[in-house]
Amino acid sequence: MPPGFVRPPSLAGTVPTCAMKRCRRPCAIKKNGEYAHACQPCLDRRAASCRRRRAALAAEGGCRRCAYRKRLAGDFLCRRCRDDRDAERAQKRRDALDAAMIDEFAARPDKVHRASNLDRGISPWNAKRRKEPTAAYWSPLPDPEPREDREWARSISDSGWRYSRS
Repeated sequence: MPPGFVRPPSLAGTVPTCAMKRCRRPCAIKKNGEYAHACQPCLDRRAASCRRRRAALAAEGGCRRCAYRKRLAGDFLCRRCRDDRDAERAQKRRDALDAAMIDEFAARPDKVHRASNLDRGISPWNAKRRKEPTAAYWSPLPDPEPREDREWARSISDSGWRYSRS
């Protein structure tokens, strides 16, 4: 322990023993100061066992990243790991672009604000298009047909006597 390190009150009491079978050593302490479930030699042995198992699975044709799923043909990763890695790379790329934009903005010299239409809330995205006059605007209206010539508008069976004042 580093000098001046004070154990949390939960760790000040008795030290728990390792959870592995036939091991009675005290538990290891994690980086955050809590007790692990096992002692350090057992944790190291288990980590080495996992590494060996993953290496054996990868040698048998498993994915090099997860070691459990089959590789794609002509590739060293499975479909899921390939998609995960592509997503991580795309996120890193976006983060780098964002950081570059922020740096570029911060490097600009401070200057007096130039007024623009954006200050008044006018932008090319919310502006209405100018109305263009159509052909109907320029062309003259057709001559109206006299009412008496519109025989199609008159009913054969109804003379409209109900609506006349008499």
